[in-house]
Amino acid sequence: MLQGQSAILEEAVDLLAHESKNVRAGAAKIIEQVAMVDPSLGANLMPRLFPALQVPEPQTRWMIIHALGFCAALDAPTALKALPKAQEFIRRDSGACLWGATIVYLGYVGATSEANAQIVFPILECALRDIPRQTKNVLDSFWRMLDQTDGRIRAQIAHHAGTHVQSERASVRRVARRIKKRLTNEKARES
Repeated sequence: MLQGQSAILEEAVDLLAHESKNVRAGAAKIIEQVAMVDPSLGANLMPRLFPALQVPEPQTRWMIIHALGFCAALDAPTALKALPKAQEFIRRDSGACLWGATIVYLGYVGATSEANAQIVFPILECALRDIPRQTKNVLDSFWRMLDQTDGRIRAQIAHHAGTHVQSERASVRRVARRIKKRLTNEKARES
């Protein structure tokens, strides 16, 4: 697929509607992996991926929302159409993998424009508050979209990062410190 065999990717998209959850999940994994390595191969297929966000098994849903996130920079308006499902996944007891993939999706969508950053930021803040196990993913998403944030959101991100620089979890501490360092360096350059 990565060498131009697009028929395989097309078939994987078609298999997202298969009656077997294992086939759907396998197809979703193919799509996710292709989008991760080369988002341009998946971007034009995004409109056909949305029905897979409705299937019962979470693994298909998380791989597809993850793929939509990887492709967001190439077609943000289409990727943004998954936002209602992303909000639903965050609000429900969706499980760690679906939460994590949804948070990554939100970060990628937020990184596409200042307007999109403003849309996804409150959802990420809710995830930070309501799903503490996903703190690292939320902070990573904040990091990813920093270039598209205004002063108000940057101040809130700085606050959240500051809250977590002493986290018990090393992975959370690392990303919180990275955010704080970047924001501090940017302020120093502005002065």
